[in-house]
Amino acid sequence: MTIADYLGAIFAFGLTLAVLSYLLGDNPVYRVAIHIFVGAAAGYAALIVSYNILYPQLIAPVVSIVLLGQSPPLDTLILNLIIPAVLAIFLLMKAAPSTRLLGGLATAFMIGVGVAVAVGGAVTGTILPQTGATFLSVIPENLSGEALEKAFNSAVIIGGTLVTLGFFYYGARAKPGGVVERSVFVKPVAFLGQIFIGITFGVMYAGALATSLALFADRLLVLWSTIELLIKG
Repeated sequence: MTIADYLGAIFAFGLTLAVLSYLLGDNPVYRVAIHIFVGAAAGYAALIVSYNILYPQLIAPVVSIVLLGQSPPLDTLILNLIIPAVLAIFLLMKAAPSTRLLGGLATAFMIGVGVAVAVGGAVTGTILPQTGATFLSVIPENLSGEALEKAFNSAVIIGGTLVTLGFFYYGARAKPGGVVERSVFVKPVAFLGQIFIGITFGVMYAGALATSLALFADRLLVLWSTIELLIKG
């Protein structure tokens, strides 16, 4: 192994110990490691943005127009260079109080596009597939065990979806004395929906915990491998 491999292993060993030191409480060593991770992530993100966005979409077109005289079509020039450049300038103006309003225009445009993309993704990626997944038959094709099991699974999926949606029904009315209660028909539906939601969150938490334990075991394996490497030389 080269010297760089040894230095990389020792550096990774030290950072792993620094992060695991948080188990003993918050300390300066842990904070230094976190600052290193955050700085490296921010630097990597800035490099990716510069290499994949700023250079090909702003710097390279400007250089080709100014130095080489190669002008793209007008529609491409407006959509891919002029509008993004103007929005970027407006966004930089948000730092000054006197021009903050122009920066708000760029921010509003970014938020609007982001919300539109998020809503479109939620509709096409979650709501429509989930709706399609509930169009299941609960009538078994025959009396075999596999068909009955499939019908039971379909019934659970349909019923779980309906009661979960029923939990978010906010048609409660105020009773005498100011107490707000759900109707007698909605209460059991909301209770079953709460059970399904609790099961879902429990499974998600279990998955996150299992992932964390796997990462922790991987870090312990790295520590042990580094110790063996340093001992063997």
